[in-house]
Amino acid sequence: MKYACFKAFFDHEKEEAWLNNMSAKGLAFTGFFFRYYFTDSRPGEYIYRIELMEHLARHPESMKYFSFMAENGVEHVQSWGRWTYFRRKAEDGPFDIYTDTDSKLAHYRRISTLWLALMGAMMLMGASRVFTVIEYLRGMAAGDMAFETFLLTFYAIAAMLSFAGLYSVRKKIKKLKQERNLME
Repeated sequence: MKYACFKAFFDHEKEEAWLNNMSAKGLAFTGFFFRYYFTDSRPGEYIYRIELMEHLARHPESMKYFSFMAENGVEHVQSWGRWTYFRRKAEDGPFDIYTDTDSKLAHYRRISTLWLALMGAMMLMGASRVFTVIEYLRGMAAGDMAFETFLLTFYAIAAMLSFAGLYSVRKKIKKLKQERNLME
C-alpha cells in the first residue's frame, strides 16, 4: 500500500528521526516531491540518513559518492537539489554517514551556508517589497497594496524561519567545536 503525507522540517536531524520512526511503523520512505511518499515494509526494515551534498546529485563527484555508498550496502533513495536521502537495511547494522567531528562540522557548515543564503535572499526580496509598499502608500490602489503587504509578510516570515534554522545549526557547530577542543 502507498502512503503520502505533507510535513515540513527545518532540522534534518528531526526529519531523519521522523523517517526512522515511520520505518519502525512499517512504512518505507520512497521519495519526496512536496510530500513524503511511503510504501509498506517490515517494521524497522530500514535506517535513513539525510545529507546535504557538496554538489548537486547529477554532478560527477556526487555520482561517484552514490556508487561508493551502494558498494557499502547504502541505497540512494532520492535527491532534492543537494539534499540527499539514503537508506540501508537495519539488519546490516548501524548506519552513520559522519563518524568524525571534522566531517560533521563540514556538513553543518554546508547547512549553515544554505540557511544563510536563504535568509539573505528572503531579506533582499522583502526589502524590495518595502520600497514597493512605500510607493503604494504614495498613491497606488488598495488591491495592489494588499498583495504587496502579503508578499512583504511572507518574506519576513521566511527570513525569520531561515534565521531560526541558521541559529539552530550554528549552535550545533559551536557544540561540535567545543567537543573537538575537549578531545584534543
